[in-house]
Amino acid sequence: MPARFGDILLDLDGTLVDSIEGLHAACMAAATAIERPLPDLELVRRSIGRGSDRLLHLVLGHDAESGLEPDLHRQARTAFDDHYASICGEGSSLRSGVMESLKTLRDEGRRLVVATNKPRRPAELVLSHLGLDQLTDGLCCPEDAGCLKPNPEFVSAAVGRADRTGVLLVGDSGIDGATADAARIPFVAVRGGYDEGRDIAMRSPAPSAVIESPKELPAAIHALEQG
Repeated sequence: MPARFGDILLDLDGTLVDSIEGLHAACMAAATAIERPLPDLELVRRSIGRGSDRLLHLVLGHDAESGLEPDLHRQARTAFDDHYASICGEGSSLRSGVMESLKTLRDEGRRLVVATNKPRRPAELVLSHLGLDQLTDGLCCPEDAGCLKPNPEFVSAAVGRADRTGVLLVGDSGIDGATADAARIPFVAVRGGYDEGRDIAMRSPAPSAVIESPKELPAAIHALEQG
């Protein structure tokens, strides 16, 4: 009998929303606060996906491995958080077809949970500003899960149970793919997001499905269910 996915986990940045403008501005504020060179837009784009601390290490550190010294990191993170809280809504925009797809999936009786490595406060602000809070049933952030994606426990925290049967994850990056792999659930990859400059369709193991934009999501889920 074909599987039915009753719980759909949705990544936020790059999957549902284009958040690069707000994140870039916040990284610029952090760089100014600790007198580091201002990061360009593409560097920020390539560094999104592993949480705010990792983002700042990548865009402000001397290199990806050594990152920032603890005191500088605290200063940078404070400046980043303060600035991003003030602009994260205006600095984010919906990807094409998001609202229509979420409405379709919800009308089908599915539970939609946003599962993001973004801290809870800015995630809530973005969802509220763009109206996504009205079409989703939950939000899981690192503060809620006690870990970051790709830890499979993030999936369990998002759905509220250890059993991951009937759960599917939608995302734009290798981090999302690795999360699905670790949790042993299907992964629908959305092109055009943030995957460190790579084509998410080319990751190994291959995604369960690849779509060009969120507007194709319901059809992709239906196809997976039909086998």
